[in-house]
Amino acid sequence: ETADFALGAVVVSGAVALAALIPAALRLALVPAVVLEILFGVVIGPQGLGLVGHNEILDALAELGLAVLFLIAGLEIDPQQVRGAPTRLAFRGWGVSLALALSMAFAGQALGLFPAAGFVAVAVATTAIGALMPILKDAGLLAPPYGPFVLAAGALGEALPLVALSLILAGAAGFGAQGIILVVFALTALAAIGLAGRMQRLPLPSVLRETMSSSGQFPIRLAMFLVVAFALYGQSLGLDLVLGAFVAGAVLRALLPHDLHDALMTRLSAVGYGFLVPVFFVTSGTELDIAALAGSAKALALVPVFMLMMLAARGLPAL
Repeated sequence: ETADFALGAVVVSGAVALAALIPAALRLALVPAVVLEILFGVVIGPQGLGLVGHNEILDALAELGLAVLFLIAGLEIDPQQVRGAPTRLAFRGWGVSLALALSMAFAGQALGLFPAAGFVAVAVATTAIGALMPILKDAGLLAPPYGPFVLAAGALGEALPLVALSLILAGAAGFGAQGIILVVFALTALAAIGLAGRMQRLPLPSVLRETMSSSGQFPIRLAMFLVVAFALYGQSLGLDLVLGAFVAGAVLRALLPHDLHDALMTRLSAVGYGFLVPVFFVTSGTELDIAALAGSAKALALVPVFMLMMLAARGLPAL
């Protein structure tokens, strides 16, 4: 097992490095590193070269990478910039997306194209803001005036489907209990963000400034503590860890003095986008069941169908 982890760690690290090197060296701006990371994961995974298999340590690193990705997303969103029109349009847009997705999903189920229309609708109405964040960041599209609208739509397009999915999985019997859990989580998140804002009056901001460039790196350690704590708190309630990680980013933003946001973002980007986040995407590629897709003519034929459904459900409301 130790040998398997060592080989997997070396191969995954190499894939992470190559995914950054190839677009830069060949100037393949149209091929984002995220896409290459997933493709490399497929190549080195069990259904490719078989160099990387299931490993608990790599899985833990991948989950931490996913959590850090949404920590950065939560930190990136400025409540002042997304307040008003961006948030209002994001809610309206996702409502229209869900309506379109439900109508197309139930039509597809009626035609016998696929079962489980509810799950298909939620998937089609989802925005993978986690995968888009590195692409948008590299393209310089997170700044106003464009960035706040995309971040608001992306954040709600990721969070609301997770809420809907948790309610669907709870079923009719557990709908009420799951609803209470979501309310408790939301109230806890709001209380934590409010408390973090009040803590700026304490001596903590000066400590954060003094240690930002020291070897102790207290702000980074605090960020990692918050993301692990909130992610595990969310999971303990039966929710997806990305919700907790996203809240951790919002708490961290409220806690930090405004003049430290850029400095912390630079350091977190180095930790996250430099290693942990790419490990998540590469590992995700190793877990894709390509054989099941390639072994079914119907499944292959449905790929463009789902692509058109997603374009209609999320693209038309955005337009």
